[in-house]
Amino acid sequence: MKPLLPAVLSALLPFTADAAPRIVCHTHYNGESQAHVAHPVATPYGVEGVTLGERFVFRVVFQNKPADIAAVKVFTSILPDEGPAQPVHQATYRWPVPRGAQPEGQGFTGLQRVFEPTYNGHLEYWCEAERGGRR
Repeated sequence: MKPLLPAVLSALLPFTADAAPRIVCHTHYNGESQAHVAHPVATPYGVEGVTLGERFVFRVVFQNKPADIAAVKVFTSILPDEGPAQPVHQATYRWPVPRGAQPEGQGFTGLQRVFEPTYNGHLEYWCEAERGGRR
């Protein structure tokens, strides 16, 4: 029976590894839709943003520990013609986020719209929490 135990444990390992919570944010910009996955991090400083098109930078920071600062933070910046990225939007959602979707089915954030007037840019996003690959 002993040889069977390691085989069973190794077979279950993929399921336990996938049980960690994650955030999936769905963006739509300039006719292109993408999904971005954020896993828990200990510190926000190493989390890079994702460039969407030529103008927007979208960044999601997910800290689930310690409880007093656990949150999902979404940052949106604009890339000007010259100089550093300029922040235009920030949202903070305490962790754990409420279960269930908004009435329109758009996660715990609901549908968010970020407008950048200089270049007439419109970014839409919404985020949902998943645990073990399930919503």
